[in-house]
Amino acid sequence: MSKYHENEGIREEIDRLLKRNAARQANLGIDSTEEELFRAAKLWENDIIEIAKLDPQFAEVLHAQDV
Repeated sequence: MSKYHENEGIREEIDRLLKRNAARQANLGIDSTEEELFRAAKLWENDIIEIAKLDPQFAEVLHAQDV
């Protein structure tokens, strides 16, 4: 079982990062520029890195879904 499921503090921090990404993705649309799409993708990569520091196993699952 991953730290996400075992540690409430880690779960809260990961959830915060996931919610931030969800809001970012929701604000993208068909009129978004390539630059905006690229920036959102880079910020998501940074979030994944932060999640991996908290729970590498959980981050691996998220990363596998990106492919």
